[in-house]
Formats: sequence, structure tokens, C-alpha cells
Amino acid sequence: MTEAAIEKLISSFLKDFNKMCDTERKDFLIREKLVTFESGTSIKKYNVTYELKSKSDNWSIDAVTKGWWIFKTRFPLLKITRKDQKITFSGLYTESIKPFDSANLKENLDKYISICKALPQDAFVRV
Repeated sequence: MTEAAIEKLISSFLKDFNKMCDTERKDFLIREKLVTFESGTSIKKYNVTYELKSKSDNWSIDAVTKGWWIFKTRFPLLKITRKDQKITFSGLYTESIKPFDSANLKENLDKYISICKALPQDAFVRV
């Protein structure tokens, strides 16, 4: 499978993933930090969209805040790496997906969407 074909499949997956996040209300992230023992915790909510960054044989999908274009915050979600016609997923919720042939990319991307869709909202949006 060529790099252009893989890029096309991943772009299609990303469009479906953002649509799933929007319909399932998983299009935001909550970061909770312990400030001091006196003031308790600080909770910040980020509205995000998932974007693709690609290099040769490496694709990274990150949650990017919908804020100022200079000060956008990135939260890594999924990294896809191709080496010798084998593709590996690394990142959040990828433990059950083992390295596979590039011909099975579409099936494994669909499997990843179903894993993320099945997660409870609270587990998916907490960083």
C-alpha cells in the first residue's frame, strides 16, 4: 500500500472520528490539576478537534484546542507507524490492536473508532 493511499484512509478515518466525537459529545477534554492544598484543584475544559500531522511513514493524530491560532494546545491521541509493510498503533486505547499488514488498515481504524465509542464519556475526556 502506498503512502498516498494510507494518507487518504487516515484522512477519511479522521473525518469519521471527529464526527463520532461530535455526536457522542466527546469533542472536549478536561484537565484537572492540583494547585495547592488551600485552593484545591483547578479544572480547565478544552474544546478540541482531532488533526493529522504526517511525516514519512509516521502519522500522528492529536487533539488540538479551538483557540488562538498561535497558542493552540496539542494532546496526543494516536500514532500510526509503518515499517516494512507492517503498521503499528501506539497511544491511547491501542492495547488490543497488535501490529498488522498495511492491507488491514481500514479494519483496524474502524476497530479503533468502535473502541473509543464504547468508552464512557468521563474516561475519554479526562486528561
